[in-house]
Amino acid sequence: MTKRLSLSIVIPTKDRRELLFKSLKFLNKNFFFFNEIIIVDSSLNIINERDLKTSYRKSNIKYFTSKPSTSMQRNLGLKNVRKKNKFVMFLDDDIRFNNDALKKMYRFINKINNNIIGIGFNSITTVGHEKNLLERIKNSSFFSKLELYDSRPGRVANSGWQTKILNIKKDILVEWLPTQACIYKKNKIKSLKFSNQLGAYAYLEDLLFSHQISKRGYLVVHCEAKYKDTLTVERNHFWFGIKEVRNRIVFIKQNKLPIKTFVLGYIFFISKNFLEIFLNLKKIMRFFGNIVGIFYLFKIK
Repeated sequence: MTKRLSLSIVIPTKDRRELLFKSLKFLNKNFFFFNEIIIVDSSLNIINERDLKTSYRKSNIKYFTSKPSTSMQRNLGLKNVRKKNKFVMFLDDDIRFNNDALKKMYRFINKINNNIIGIGFNSITTVGHEKNLLERIKNSSFFSKLELYDSRPGRVANSGWQTKILNIKKDILVEWLPTQACIYKKNKIKSLKFSNQLGAYAYLEDLLFSHQISKRGYLVVHCEAKYKDTLTVERNHFWFGIKEVRNRIVFIKQNKLPIKTFVLGYIFFISKNFLEIFLNLKKIMRFFGNIVGIFYLFKIK
């Protein structure tokens, strides 16, 4: 495994220096997997670029600064990818790969056929993976027939809601990929950008971006290349409640999905969030944000 992949890694970061440096330390031990890292930093206290490049000598690092916006940061990274490279990888700064994850992904990439244009790593988690009564109802055949939800991982229903991709046991084809850790063939994502409509914390940016790509070829998640997302993001519950509905509306309108099906899915969604208030009172502000968010249905073109 001596030949490096012709691959650029794009990492957006903000005020998480320690997490970023842990990721870089791991990548520095696996330099066979890429030939450049592009860091796009929106931190209040930016990193000393000379120290960064000195600390990670094996890694060819490009460093840029940006306003806080994960979409803007990823777009800036894409713009500066090495022209001759065949692959682009998007990576969050808090991801912790299994020790052999990149080796297994390296072998997989070298075996894929031309129809596969995007590859995801396998997210391993126990948090939120348990299916309560509401989750089982959501994944039922009845809801599937109504095209509100889909029980299969990595699918996008006609309502605009996608299913999570967690703890998979075999390689699967999917209709979207999380940007936490995923790879695309560079020539297949030409002219595509992450949406700037979604705000600084660009909730659902990965859904909008990857679902467009799924129409150009196959997306697959490789089960053996595993990682964990170690960080829990603290959010303002009210504003997040607005964004998770507003940004979903952006998605359904961009993809011309049926409004009626979305509204049915929304009714179940806010009903589920209302019932969850009785388990966690903090979620009441998220619920009110969900109510406000639906008014964007009439504002967003």
